[in-house]
Amino acid sequence: MSSALRPSVAAALADSEAAIRLVRDALAAHGVPPGDAVTSTVSVQAEQDWSGQRGPRPLGYRAEHILEIVLRDLGAAGRVLGAAVGAGGDTVRLQGLTFGVEDDSELRAGARAGAWEDALAAAGQVAELAGRRLGAVRGVEQRSEGGPPVRPRITPAAGMAAAPEIGLEPGDVAVDVWLAVVWELD
Repeated sequence: MSSALRPSVAAALADSEAAIRLVRDALAAHGVPPGDAVTSTVSVQAEQDWSGQRGPRPLGYRAEHILEIVLRDLGAAGRVLGAAVGAGGDTVRLQGLTFGVEDDSELRAGARAGAWEDALAAAGQVAELAGRRLGAVRGVEQRSEGGPPVRPRITPAAGMAAAPEIGLEPGDVAVDVWLAVVWELD
């Protein structure tokens, strides 16, 4: 994210956009294609100080430009983020980071198979407790959840020196599948 507070709209936009261009250049130099560094938000607004007793005092205009970036090489992500944040200068901020699995189709298929086995075992037990057997399946409903690809948000802002490599520890990413199955009872 790039955030510039300046006396005019034009100056705020110019400084914010200059920082974002430097961030984009650094990302491109590290092999991040333009489609993986997209704008998610651009805003310009008047900023005022409300601390006085006579009402608001104008401070200037703040322009912000937020990028959402997909980094596909986890091993290089810290280096790439450090270079991008450092290149953008003191108006750049790193707002957040989300880890995910780019192609989770195999994980989701395994989770779905496990959810089916769980549903079948639970339904079989309930049918047995009722003194019945499971019949035909009348309906299946699925709900899935999982994280998106790694999408750091970069924002320019004041007071940041050139950034070194950022140490990233991804931890685990959950891929969940819930099944609701309705069986007939024989």
